[in-house]
Amino acid sequence: MDTIDLSDTAGRRFLHAFALVVMLVTAVVVAFNRITFELVLRPENQTIVQLIGGWSRVYKPILFDHFKPQVAVYGASWARDAFDPLTVSELTGLNWFNHAVSASTPYEARRFIESSLDDPRLEAVVLNLDTFLIPDVAVRAKSGFDETLLDTDPAGQPTRWLAARRFFATAISGAAIGNNIEVLSAIRARDAGADPADYLESYERLDFDAHVASLDRLRGLLPGLARAVSTDGAPSLAELPVPPGQPELERVLDSLCRLDIDIYGYYTPTIVVIGEPGRGLSTTLHGLEVLRRYQPRCRARLHLFNFNYPNGVTLDGLKRTGRYSEYFRPDGHPRPTIGLLMAARMFGRPFPAGTPAAISADFGVDLLTVPDAEQRLRDQARNLEQLFAGLANNESAADTEGPRNPARGGPGGRNDD
Repeated sequence: MDTIDLSDTAGRRFLHAFALVVMLVTAVVVAFNRITFELVLRPENQTIVQLIGGWSRVYKPILFDHFKPQVAVYGASWARDAFDPLTVSELTGLNWFNHAVSASTPYEARRFIESSLDDPRLEAVVLNLDTFLIPDVAVRAKSGFDETLLDTDPAGQPTRWLAARRFFATAISGAAIGNNIEVLSAIRARDAGADPADYLESYERLDFDAHVASLDRLRGLLPGLARAVSTDGAPSLAELPVPPGQPELERVLDSLCRLDIDIYGYYTPTIVVIGEPGRGLSTTLHGLEVLRRYQPRCRARLHLFNFNYPNGVTLDGLKRTGRYSEYFRPDGHPRPTIGLLMAARMFGRPFPAGTPAAISADFGVDLLTVPDAEQRLRDQARNLEQLFAGLANNESAADTEGPRNPARGGPGGRNDD
């Protein structure tokens, strides 16, 4: 009489049950993620989707191809925080997409741009030059960056199995689950009437009360600022170190200059009271040199704006209109209110209602239209150096204030992606 191997049967039943559970869980996860992805695609949710930190390296190339915008922003978190796609779209009358990601490397920014070149509606590209011309480049790419989700591979060839790869990324991956939960939470907070600062870090406000002593000392330095400026003996461009990210910027221009578009390069404004000079002459002058060199042979129309010099935005807080800054986050990153000002200046639109006269009178100029642009940048850099040096010396002598904000960050800020 034959015997039945009960242990083998039980084992097969367990495997079948386990496989069924895995299939059911996978089906639930896929259904949840795909349903939520429909919310991610809705135009009215793009402020949340594009400004939220965490998984933009995965999602933004996919969203870009879906929306096919007229204007695209590239760079690190200083660009990500600055441009709310809905408000700048309304201001300029053009459809914007914020493709910047936190702590973007020059390589990542270049690859995102290359993946965007097939957008037939693209009219303008906004480049955060700080991202390309930062003092050092520690790594080529950060965690979460996946070139198989881009339209083209590093050799410029179409990515194989792109649709399947993107489906997996938005339906099954851990990034999809994490992103969707955070997006749903933010949408729920917005719909409940919460202030944007409560659910989006880009809208958080710097508290001036934490910097009263620094602001008081800064006020005392301003009257002598003009007298302190001197460019005598300043190093020539050839003596300044070439930023390591400059070759990536040149490769970007090689690609973009073939298009009939506008290219707006810019340097981010930094609030003086907690900032750092950061960029300096090496960054600003090399950026000017690169764009000038490309201008004669570039089909695209090149523009260059420096917003990082003593002006009504970077000196925010000296004239108190309230406890909190309207322009800067607690860590010194720009808020989307600065993005509106920069977009208005770059695109030749009126400034938002209520913009202080000091800002509308002096906030950026297209340096590629200024004959003495190099001297202007040298003067502006010297102004900032004098302010920072004087502020630091006064703080050291006074030694009455607590620790300054430790989350200043350099271009790109902290890596929350």
